[in-house]
Amino acid sequence: MEAASERKTQIMEKRKLMGDKRMSMGMKSFYASVMGSIFRMSDEQRNAFAAMYRRHKADAQYVNNNYVDDPVEEYVPIYQTVFDDDRDPVHEPTFSKHRIPLQIRCLERYHNSKREYADQFKREIKLLIDNQSTAQEAWQFVRTMAYTTLWPPLHTRKELKIFELDFCKLNPQEQKRYNKIMATNFS
Repeated sequence: MEAASERKTQIMEKRKLMGDKRMSMGMKSFYASVMGSIFRMSDEQRNAFAAMYRRHKADAQYVNNNYVDDPVEEYVPIYQTVFDDDRDPVHEPTFSKHRIPLQIRCLERYHNSKREYADQFKREIKLLIDNQSTAQEAWQFVRTMAYTTLWPPLHTRKELKIFELDFCKLNPQEQKRYNKIMATNFS
């Protein structure tokens, strides 16, 4: 009980010291954010819960003055584990015998083949569009492919993002020509 009150006193003194230090440096006190103004703690100590650690008068009938608390026995195990890190035979690990698990190797192969398939699919569609005889046939082909196949919705959101970003972009010459046509007033 004495140690707790001593610790509490030390904390209060430290808070007061820090508050004085802050005030001397021209800063607001620690409590200013709570109170909204410059606030200084008083030196008086108030314990709001002072009455809560006292026994009730009616508890006196249950107190046994002859009570002796038995000492707690400490358990000491029969077999003690000795930790000796120097006995570890492997000081420099070698990875020559280490094999990557089959599941991880298969997963990597799957992702690589999926990417290669997507690139090949993209190349083939681009070639099909480029091999159309007129621009009208090309855009009709693109429109037909968009509605009747898995392209451009493709398979995943990632592939959709790739499609949105760079598949239907015009090259710089085509973009320049498009901007020129759109800027021209035909009426």
